[in-house]
Amino acid sequence: MAGSKLTKSETDARVAKCYELRYEQNDGIGFKEWIQYCHNNYNDKSEQQYSAYWASATTEYQEHWREKLNKTIDPAVNELISLLADEDPKIRQRAVDQIFKYTGNDVEKIEAKIEGSIILSWGTDPGLAKLEQDAEE
Repeated sequence: MAGSKLTKSETDARVAKCYELRYEQNDGIGFKEWIQYCHNNYNDKSEQQYSAYWASATTEYQEHWREKLNKTIDPAVNELISLLADEDPKIRQRAVDQIFKYTGNDVEKIEAKIEGSIILSWGTDPGLAKLEQDAEE
């Protein structure tokens, strides 16, 4: 089913069509529907090539989202950078805390209340075994 090689603009148009059908409609199509669409409308390439168009549309979608997120995050990052230069050490510390949180390096603090006694034992010292037994009683 291999036909002649498509130009870049023809390939880009197919990827754009896939993108439109998948992401720009309320009820986007699935992979099998895309393959069927290609057979019905093009029928000049293999399913492997149609799958490549699908993958390219996915990559394009991810790049759009990454770009959109960067545009959203950049102002916040710039604000944090300006807060790092603040004279108040509390504000600088809060900015550092936020940077750690945004980068996934935030340390989660957990408060634990321990009731009872904690018994540590190293080895098989008979004296320790006796202490443990007394503690259990």
